[in-house]
Amino acid sequence: MASELRVNTLKDAAGNNSVAMQYVAEGSAKAWVQTASGAAPSDSLNISGVVDNSTGNYTASFSNSMSNDDYSPTAAKITGGAGRDVGYASIATSNMVLYSTTASDVEDATCFGTVHGDLA
Repeated sequence: MASELRVNTLKDAAGNNSVAMQYVAEGSAKAWVQTASGAAPSDSLNISGVVDNSTGNYTASFSNSMSNDDYSPTAAKITGGAGRDVGYASIATSNMVLYSTTASDVEDATCFGTVHGDLA
């Protein structure tokens, strides 16, 4: 049997440092992924799979879709240096297409994607 806890505000054990539940629910990442060459996710949340589209270009599909395509994605990567590029090629309610390449169009190292927004 599932149970439910309904609260308006969370506080620490001393009764200080409160946060309204809207910030917990709306401010939490709804999906994230760590992936690299070969596209097998190292770890993820709300990602059903990753497809390697081309050099440094991956489609990460959501297990649970977003309510619209107005969510806020963030991309990052481990390696740095001049001429490296990371970001999103497109976003949709069911997936995000992220990329991580070097200036010479070579697949870059591990990249990360995070999504903040509302689930459907």
